[in-house]
Amino acid sequence: MSLRLDLQRIVREGLVNFWRNKLVSFSTIVVMTMGLLVMTSLLFLNAVLGFSLKQLEDRVDVNIYFFPDVLEAEIIALKEKVEIIPEVRDVQYISRDQAFIDFQERHADDDLINRSLEELGDNPLGASLNVRAYESTQYEAVIAAIESEPVVTNSEFVERINYYDNKTLIQRLNQFSTVARLVASAIIVFFTIVALLVVVSTMRIAIFAAKREIRIKRLVGAEHRYIRGPFVVMGGLYGLFAAILTMIALYPMTRWVGVYTESFFGGMDVFNFYLTNAFGIFVIVLSAGMVVGMLSSYLGTRKYLNI
Repeated sequence: MSLRLDLQRIVREGLVNFWRNKLVSFSTIVVMTMGLLVMTSLLFLNAVLGFSLKQLEDRVDVNIYFFPDVLEAEIIALKEKVEIIPEVRDVQYISRDQAFIDFQERHADDDLINRSLEELGDNPLGASLNVRAYESTQYEAVIAAIESEPVVTNSEFVERINYYDNKTLIQRLNQFSTVARLVASAIIVFFTIVALLVVVSTMRIAIFAAKREIRIKRLVGAEHRYIRGPFVVMGGLYGLFAAILTMIALYPMTRWVGVYTESFFGGMDVFNFYLTNAFGIFVIVLSAGMVVGMLSSYLGTRKYLNI
């Protein structure tokens, strides 16, 4: 019962101090909100970058081209074997007729090609399989598994596999994706640390303004928990209100920025991302705000408690 009463007194005093020092509380909340906005903005940037890289990777695929006289049943049999490769996400079969239609559509404005097709009088194209892996780094393993099939090594069955034509491009994409993610992570860590340092400094200033009150409590023999507790409660309140303000500010910000990200980053609307993940974002922002606020208050009182 005593612990419960002590906790109630600490919380009550923290609330009173929070309300009494309105200017300090307001200033601290504003600074914390700015810090949390920087952190969440970087999280959004990382999400946009990840989405854009994923869109770019999704455009990378491997095509297996067959000779025109290969039976469809044999191609379907190979397709079923390719589909069970763990790294393969999906396999699309493109028939001879569909390949011919697609070819005509791509070269509809090329008179020379159209006249050549008319002179041939027949479909010169073979069927193909379009293979996509989960990650662009997995294509080498996928091709190795495909080439292990006896029918693929048959020179009268597979005309060519375009992986080797695009191998350099895929490798460069993998390198770019790795570097981009590392740079983005480094930027997020750096600015998050900067934002946290600013918030911690502001919290110390707020505690410094109450140093006289702390010293008086020390003189009358108050225990450390009674001195430190209210400041920890205040730090938690700062984090709570800063998190709420951050979520409110993110609504118009993401709505405005979303129009541009949808146009420039392959279709990702950060506003929809915000709405879809609002609860998760709030949990992250609230946790970060309260942890920083309470921890800063806890550490900031050490100097005046002579611990």
